[in-house]
This record gives sequence, C-alpha cells and structure tokens, in this order.
Amino acid sequence: MRKLVISFPKSGRTWLRYGLHLAGYDSISFEHDGFEYNDGAKPPLNFDCAKRLAHYSGVDRIIYVERGTHDTIVSLFHQITGRFKDFFAYEGTISEFLRDPYFGVENLIRFQLMWRELASDLPVLTIRYEDMSKDYAAVLQKTSAHFELGLSKETCAQIASLATFEAMKQVEQEYSFKQPWLQPRLGAPKVRLGRIGGYRESLSSDDIAFIDETMHRLGIN
Repeated sequence: MRKLVISFPKSGRTWLRYGLHLAGYDSISFEHDGFEYNDGAKPPLNFDCAKRLAHYSGVDRIIYVERGTHDTIVSLFHQITGRFKDFFAYEGTISEFLRDPYFGVENLIRFQLMWRELASDLPVLTIRYEDMSKDYAAVLQKTSAHFELGLSKETCAQIASLATFEAMKQVEQEYSFKQPWLQPRLGAPKVRLGRIGGYRESLSSDDIAFIDETMHRLGIN
C-alpha cells in the first residue's frame, strides 16, 4: 500500500514523522506538494486541483496535516529567514512577509482550501496540529488505522510519551538524529517553539487583522 503525508511547510509534519519513525515506519513518504519553499529561483506555485487528482490517484492512503493559519505563517517566516536564509536572503519584516505575493498568507490559505477540497475526492485523513498537541496518542492511533499499520493503543501511548515536543528539541540540539529533517541548519533549529497561539508574540494587531481579513475574504475558518 502506497502511503503519503502531505502538508504545507511548518504545519507539524515533523512531529507526526518522528512518532512514525519511533514506530519503525520510515518508508512513508512526506511531501509538501510542490510548496517546499527551498528554491531561490521561486518556481511558480501551482494550485491545479485537477492535476493533483490525477497525480495522486495511485496513492492508496493520504494524510493531510493542517495547522492554524496564523501560527503556520509565522513559523514559515522564521524558516525562510533562518534555516533557508541561504536560498532567499529574505530581509523583509514579518509584516512584509505576510503580504508578500510569493511567501505571504494568501498562498497558504489557498493551499489549505485546495487540500480541504481534495480531501473529499481522495483517500485523505485530515490531521490537525492542534489535535496532536491535545492528544498525540489518539492522533497516532488514527494514523495507524488509516495507514493500516496495526499499532495498538498501548504502543501509541508509549510512542506519545517519547515523541514530546521537548524530546524532539533535545534530540535535535544534541545532533543525535541521523536524518536531516530533525537537525539544525545554518544554526537555526527545525523544532522552534510549537506553541498554539504563539503567533501573538510575533504579530502586531494590524498583522493579525490582515490575516483574519484575508481568511474571511477567501472563505476559510
């Protein structure tokens, strides 16, 4: 069975990936569906649902990971100006970043809307970052059921006790993980804060209002 995890960058897939790694499932594919934001040439962003339906028609099971829009865009800003600063050399403020035609929040929202639509036509289980934060073991159980991994409730609970945010942070800081997806890059960490609602510490009231207004205009909640 071909299994795939899709997410917009900084939506929490590393957290799910680490739990699946601890469970022994490193062969599951993790992708950003063309929205990797790691190419300084800034290739055009594609929102074609029809092409995606054809492209993913051969995938048996997909998990789509979504995170709150405000927290995601703030985390993306820190990635672009930290881990990926060599790709883009972005020097704008976070306020400018939100409004940027390439990096900005409108493209994030369009991605979220696109995958919510695709989830009704593809074998997709949607997982939210906020649910992982609330009950990681329960999310891992849902993941196991969707991917037919056969993980028991007890195993999921044990993995959840090991896959805490602080544990991942320590593993990264100690450079004890062999894969690049949980290692610092250019001195910037992959695991940063991870707090729900942490965007309030980075955004002004005008920035928050801009995101809210953009979400309202595009019809997402």
